[in-house]
Amino acid sequence: MRLIGLALLALAVGLFAIFGGDPLGAVLFRLDPGLLNLVQAVVQRYLLPMIWDDLLLPVLEAPAWVVPAILGGAMTLFGWVRARG
Repeated sequence: MRLIGLALLALAVGLFAIFGGDPLGAVLFRLDPGLLNLVQAVVQRYLLPMIWDDLLLPVLEAPAWVVPAILGGAMTLFGWVRARG
């Protein structure tokens, strides 16, 4: 668990070094322009449209390094607490 967390933190540092403060949506669009349209269509058709508007759009507007940093920090902390307890 800690190893995956550290890998995600390293990914966050790499994303910050390469893309700076660019939003996650812009970075994903550079990598695969059709991906966001596909994900939006699937979420709005087969899940709740609210999920796209209220959950995924704010995540896509955040800087690209924030998501792996939060996940990596949480996983590293959880792995550290679990190993100690």
